Amino acid sequence: MEQVGRYLILGELGRGAMGVVYKAQDPAIGRIIAIKSIRLNDLTEESERERLRERLFREAQSAGILSHPGIVTIYDIFEENGLAYIFMEFVNGPPFDKMLGAEQTADKDTLLSILRQIASALDYAHRKGIIHRDIKPANIMIHEDGSAKVTDFGIAKIASQNMTQTGTIMGTPTYMSPEQVQGIPVTGQADQFSLAVITYEALTGEKPFAAEYLPTLLYKIVREEPIAPTLLNPTLDPRVDGVVRRALAKNPTDRFPTCAEFVEALAEALNAAPGWTPFPRGASHYISTVGSQDKGTQHTIAETVAETVVDLPPAMATLANQASVNRAPVSPTPAAVPLPPKQEDPFPWVATVPPVSSLPSTSHVIRNVILLAVVALAGVGGYLAYLRQQQQQPAPPTTDPAPVATVQPPSNPPTTQTIPPPPPPAQTASTKPATPADPPPDAIPATPTTGDFQLTTTPAGATVEFDGSSDIKCRTPCTIALSTGRHTFVAIAPGYREARRILEIPHDTGFIVNLERMVGTLHLVTTPPGLTVLLDGQEQPTKTPSVFQLVPGSHHIELVKGTDRQGFQVEIHDGSTVTRTVEWQ
Repeated sequence: MEQVGRYLILGELGRGAMGVVYKAQDPAIGRIIAIKSIRLNDLTEESERERLRERLFREAQSAGILSHPGIVTIYDIFEENGLAYIFMEFVNGPPFDKMLGAEQTADKDTLLSILRQIASALDYAHRKGIIHRDIKPANIMIHEDGSAKVTDFGIAKIASQNMTQTGTIMGTPTYMSPEQVQGIPVTGQADQFSLAVITYEALTGEKPFAAEYLPTLLYKIVREEPIAPTLLNPTLDPRVDGVVRRALAKNPTDRFPTCAEFVEALAEALNAAPGWTPFPRGASHYISTVGSQDKGTQHTIAETVAETVVDLPPAMATLANQASVNRAPVSPTPAAVPLPPKQEDPFPWVATVPPVSSLPSTSHVIRNVILLAVVALAGVGGYLAYLRQQQQQPAPPTTDPAPVATVQPPSNPPTTQTIPPPPPPAQTASTKPATPADPPPDAIPATPTTGDFQLTTTPAGATVEFDGSSDIKCRTPCTIALSTGRHTFVAIAPGYREARRILEIPHDTGFIVNLERMVGTLHLVTTPPGLTVLLDGQEQPTKTPSVFQLVPGSHHIELVKGTDRQGFQVEIHDGSTVTRTVEWQ
């Protein structure tokens, strides 16, 4: 393939289960982009293809609303010859998955920076009402400058919604939340759970939920607590266990309110042990304290279920839906992050299934066969109880259905006749000829080839460029004539983030776009705390430690303690979080 639309293909970036990702160039402006192709023809039923196609375009348009430095931007989308193409921002760097798999892991400051950026991007999307649903290391790109970007927003949501209707889950099961496994509605806390799984893996080198067989893995996600991170990585402070356990809570309401609060609590717990270090994958095999925890199983699942489409049998899906999400914790929870009190299990017959750790460990095969047998017997018992309950209910009274009038069509349809119009009235000197009821065919106007599009931005005065061409642009508020069909535009204003949209002429006649200010976060910590802060010469109402939302650029920070002052410069970038720890001298 040499070209897609007007974009020139430069090479192949990777392949997945649904298509290929290409590196391409827009010859009109010279911009390098990535093109992800999705094979719609892989779905054999036309109804399935049409449903996926509709959701693909609708969700891609929703993803186009997201304008954040931590989210890969979607420029355009179209379909051709059974393939859907998504044109998106090109990130010159590896996925986070490769960094986790490297022998030399990222240093602790880089890791915390990546987690903060991911959390900021997810919280932004959640405020816009969009949930990713497939957060995993492969969907996090690390740019060569160290910035992290979340990709496949909206696209993962389409796949999961489409597959839910047919009893199938699309994605990587290892990173799924319990509510996704059970098929119940999800919130932003589902993405937080997946981020916590990534965090656990980045800190310990192991996944929190792992098993040789898929039913066992899903059971663990819904019912079991993972091994405490400090048992796998002794360099971590015990407070890390509590933070991670809360983000991995089975009940979404027990997790942190936002992803950013989870990462900030994690950073505080990690910094309690200054010598902590993240472990690469497999490093815990050499830690004697976890020698009996069956680490080989955790590596097997990474090879067997990564990038897997999971078919849930009805019995397993029923068990997952009925499983309680308020199990008692396996390891003690540190007091630093308290969890809600244990709730009564509403399904005691499910609770009789023994945990994996209580089964014989002499053979993984025997263990899992026993587990699956118990699960199957429990599912059959629940189903029989349900049938008995249905049989005991009285049958509803039968009533005669109301008569329905039917109209028999004539055996021989009448021949179509042309009814002549009534004769015109007699004309007088002041009477004009009557206008014909229907104009002749040549008088019917042709379908318009252009339409007027009105665009308003808040604030006004933004420069808007359509279809990536500098020849089609205006300054808001403005009205512009566009040809019939699909168009894209980008609105740019100094101090504000770029806003990109997709529109369809003549269906869309106008948009109102609220531009978002560029802003970064400064987290200021001092030793000792309680110092007065002067920000660009202005005294701030809060004392250290404190958090400031600042416009991008260079800012002067001055700390005051009595009559002594100490100042420094800090550089803020849009969407980034900068943490400065100052020891008073």
